[in-house]
Amino acid sequence: MASQPSFNPDRVKAHCKNCGDGRWAKVVGHYSKMEEDDQGYGIWEKTDYRILRCAGCDEVFFQADSILSEEYDPDNGEYEHTIDHWPPINKIRRERPQWLDKLSLVDRDLHSLFSSVYVGLDNNIDVLAAIGVRTVFDRASELLEVDPAKGFAEKLSALVVAGKIGAEEKSILNILTDAGSAAAHRGWKPSQEQIDTMMAIIEGFLYRTFLLGKEAKKLRAKIPKRQKRKKRVRP
Repeated sequence: MASQPSFNPDRVKAHCKNCGDGRWAKVVGHYSKMEEDDQGYGIWEKTDYRILRCAGCDEVFFQADSILSEEYDPDNGEYEHTIDHWPPINKIRRERPQWLDKLSLVDRDLHSLFSSVYVGLDNNIDVLAAIGVRTVFDRASELLEVDPAKGFAEKLSALVVAGKIGAEEKSILNILTDAGSAAAHRGWKPSQEQIDTMMAIIEGFLYRTFLLGKEAKKLRAKIPKRQKRKKRVRP
């Protein structure tokens, strides 16, 4: 029977949700489990359970790495590995904006709700993602001191009166909230292009409303001041 492969107890390569695949990760916890068949055929399966910390971003995640005695390649002397991660590896449907985490400084609930929308997209739950976008707008309008008991049309009008949005943005946000309502109550499932449009609308609204002003002030502080003109001395 072929010998089992050695295991590096310090670090392994793994998939980090932030840094991507094939990244070095430090093993901060490890448990190895060996199972053998009870019929005496010499078949066994070995699984290494690891708690990992990404060397690049310090993200902590879990990995299960299994090999089976029957899945051995004599040509290269290696076993075929079955590797699973938790949280599970999902294809990222839409990149998170760089400013997403800054929303937690504005309001933790708003950040949590908006982050959940991206998770829904990654898991192809587009209807719930569309409903979630509407819920994010609800929370945002509440933070802007709009009565949460109002309907969406009333909330948009209130935001115009308060000077938070203009007439054109009101029209665009009205389409957004109607799309969310259609997903929630009319059995509508948006296409990829449609959900991308909804995300672009809500991303733009949140960034402009809650973050752009602060970023602009930081920018102004870094802009060199104008040099005063020297007075011309007449001969």
